[in-house]
Amino acid sequence: MKLKNDENVNFLCGGEDISSLVVDLGFYSCKIGHNQEDTPRIFLNSICGERDMNDEDENYMNGSLKDINYKELKFPLNLYNRNENIRIKPLFYKDDNKDNIKLNTDVFEKILEYSIEGVEIPKVFECTDDILMDPIKLCGLNLNFEEHPILLTEFNMHNHKIREEMTEILFEKYNIPALYFAKKAKLTSFSLGRSTSLVIDIGYNSLNINPVYEGYVLQKNSCEYNIGGEYFDKLIYEQLKKDNVNIIPYFVYCNGYNNMRTCFNDNMNDSIHNNNHSNNHNNIHSNNNTGDDNYHGNSNNYQNNSLQNNVNPFYNIHHSYKEECILDVIRYMKESVCKTRIIYDESKCEEKKNSIQINSNFKEENNLEISNDNNIKDGCTKEEFFELPDGYKINIHKYKYDIAEHLFQSIPSLNNFKGLPQSIINCIISTDVDIRKELLQSIVITGGSSLFPGLIERLHNSLKEKECFTQSNKFKILNMTSLVEQKYSSWLGGSILASLGTFQQMWVSKKEYHESGHDIIFDRCF
Repeated sequence: MKLKNDENVNFLCGGEDISSLVVDLGFYSCKIGHNQEDTPRIFLNSICGERDMNDEDENYMNGSLKDINYKELKFPLNLYNRNENIRIKPLFYKDDNKDNIKLNTDVFEKILEYSIEGVEIPKVFECTDDILMDPIKLCGLNLNFEEHPILLTEFNMHNHKIREEMTEILFEKYNIPALYFAKKAKLTSFSLGRSTSLVIDIGYNSLNINPVYEGYVLQKNSCEYNIGGEYFDKLIYEQLKKDNVNIIPYFVYCNGYNNMRTCFNDNMNDSIHNNNHSNNHNNIHSNNNTGDDNYHGNSNNYQNNSLQNNVNPFYNIHHSYKEECILDVIRYMKESVCKTRIIYDESKCEEKKNSIQINSNFKEENNLEISNDNNIKDGCTKEEFFELPDGYKINIHKYKYDIAEHLFQSIPSLNNFKGLPQSIINCIISTDVDIRKELLQSIVITGGSSLFPGLIERLHNSLKEKECFTQSNKFKILNMTSLVEQKYSSWLGGSILASLGTFQQMWVSKKEYHESGHDIIFDRCF
C-alpha cells in the first residue's frame, strides 16, 4: 500500500517494512534511529561550535571567505579538545522572557545531516590506473533524506514557529517524502501502551507535568517549571564556589596542561598563597569574550596574570565554551553522586543523633567499652568524596541529597513551583472530574533528570502523605522496565507509533504539503 495522495513515496505500510526515521530533539541531547527498534542508533549533544569573530577578523576577511570559513559550524563538538575562538551555539534556546523557545535552524540542519546522511569524504585515494574511489560517508545512518519519512518529536506546549521552520527545511531543502510531528508526552504514554496517563517529564531545561487523554495532550491543564538538569548543575556550581572549589575542564588535562603544575607553582609567591580564596573565583556567565580571565586551580593555584599565553589553558577560549566544559564536569559529578532521600524527616534524624549521644555518655560514665564502629552513627556523618579531573577530592556531604531535594521544595521564583507532589495534585485538580481517576492510575516519570536514585520511591511516599488520597482515591506510578526506557521514552513511543499500520494514513506527504502549505501540518499533527 502506497502513502495516501503521493505516488512517489515507495515505502510500505500495513504490517510491511516502513523504513521511517524517528528524530527526538531536546535541549541537551538528540536521539535518532529507525522505527520498529527499541533504542536509538544515534546520540548527539544539542550544541554546535561557531567561530567567534572579532572586529579585526571581520575587516580582514572578505565576504566570500567569511561565509565559507567563519560561519561553518563545528559539529560534533568534543569538549575534551581545546577549541580556540569557538562559541557554543545551542539547538534550542529561550528568549529574555524565559518562556518562548526558539530554534537555531543552522544547528538543526547540521545535526540532521550528520546523523542521517553522515560526513562525506569526497576523495579517499587514487588507484594506479587513475580510477578515483567513490566517496564514502562516515558516522550517521548513511541514508538518503529523500527515501525515508521522518517522525519528529516536539515540545508539549504548542510552538507554531518552530514547527513551521522545521517543516520548511525538511520538505523544501531535504525533500523528504513525508513528515509527522508528535508531542513528547503523548509518545511517552504510548511507550507504555497507554493512551491516557499523567506524564511527568523532568528534562534538562524544565519540568513538565502533562495530562494525556486518549492520545491528546491537554494543553490547558499542562504545567511547566524551569527546574531540571541545568538548574541542578548551576546549584552545584554555586555551592562549589561557596566552598572555594574551582572546576578545571577536561581539555586542560587532555592537551598537556596537566604537566604544568611545577611551572604554575614556581610562579606563585607568598602573597598569592595567603590571598582570600573567595576572590579567586570567576563566574562562568561572565561577558568576557576573550575567555582568558584569571583562574586558580584546586591544587595547582593557577594565576594567569603571572604566566605567558603559551601556558595559559584558557587563552583564546570563549567564555561560553569554557562554561560548557565546566558544566560537563559538574554533570558527571551530579550523575555519580546525587541521590534522593527516600524518607525526609528531620525530627527522626535529630532523635537518632540524640540517642547515640546519650548512649555514648552512659557508657563513658559506667566505664563501659565504646564501639568504634562508625556505621552505628547516622549515615549522614560518614565522609564520602568525589575526585575531580585534577585529583582534588570534594566532600559530597552538601551535594549527595540536598540537590535533588529542590524537586520537593516550594520555589516561588520558578513559576510559583510548589514542589513536585503538590504540583501533581494541582494539575490533577485542574482536569475534568471524569478523567482524574484514570490519570491517577497511570502516573509516568520520565526524563534524564528523573534518574536520581530513590526519586520515584520518595515521590510515592510524599503523595501517600497527602490528605487528598484516600482508600477510594488511589494513585499508581507505572514502572519502567529499564533506565534506558525511562530516559528515552519519547523516542521509543515514536518508534512504536511509526510502526503501526493504522498510523500510516496520518503522514503528511510532500505532495500534500505543496498543495496545502503549513495548514495541513497543524490540522493533522496534534
